[in-house]
Amino acid sequence: MSVATAPLKLTFPIVGAQWLAAHLTAPNLIVLDASVGDFAGASEGIPGARAFDIDGQFSASQGVHTMLSAPEFEDRARALGINKDSALVVYDRQGMFSAARGWFMFVAMGFDNVAVLDGGLPAWVEAGYQQLPLDRGPFVPGSFLAEDREIFVDALTTKAMAGHDSAQVIDARSAERFAGKAPEPRPGLRAGHIPGSVNLPFTSLLDERGRFRQPDEVKKAVDEVADGKELLIFTCGSGVTACVDALAAYVSGCQQIAVYDGSWAEYGAEDPAGVRPVER
Repeated sequence: MSVATAPLKLTFPIVGAQWLAAHLTAPNLIVLDASVGDFAGASEGIPGARAFDIDGQFSASQGVHTMLSAPEFEDRARALGINKDSALVVYDRQGMFSAARGWFMFVAMGFDNVAVLDGGLPAWVEAGYQQLPLDRGPFVPGSFLAEDREIFVDALTTKAMAGHDSAQVIDARSAERFAGKAPEPRPGLRAGHIPGSVNLPFTSLLDERGRFRQPDEVKKAVDEVADGKELLIFTCGSGVTACVDALAAYVSGCQQIAVYDGSWAEYGAEDPAGVRPVER
């Protein structure tokens, strides 16, 4: 690893393991481990990384990933030692799964100096770099400032925009779940998808190593489902992998993106009043 001494200004939201290793000593760099589920809570990872708890500390509800208010997010980011001039690189232990959710949360809070590690921890290990215990703090409180860009949207907005002339709702779940042919992993959810939405499984954007495919392949996949629409709203099971699709759209040049917070975990729940219709 080389020694970087100048503050970083990230110009692209995806970085590779070699780039991160070369800049790991930059004075304003903070690496965040945004692993979820069975992958969360591990003791070792990229040297100096701090745990970014999407399941708990940085979620407004348990079981469904729900964005915090701007003041809450600001307070918790500051508690992690994140400053307004920090450069953030987010990774997860699966490769490319929940790190994009971390990226999108910061972007939603008005912070753009943030990127995702392509391939996550597996790419770091494959490149031959060491793992060390995560930095658990305590941290010097940071100066992070949050400003809500309102790019997390709710069920009613998503339902209204599905099939709209100027918007496209894009579902990142598997084709089988989208079609209602495979059971949902969360109990009690209906099968199917939001009427008028289209499907772009997040796994279709990744190669066999869990890294993004070539930029032209990613852009082609996004463009095919975007169908020239101005606003793209992404949804998935609980608001995590929707952000992989959102990141792909962002790097493909899409200007207006949003994520349905709560996603199918909310929309697919029992609906006696019939306000959230399902299509199969």
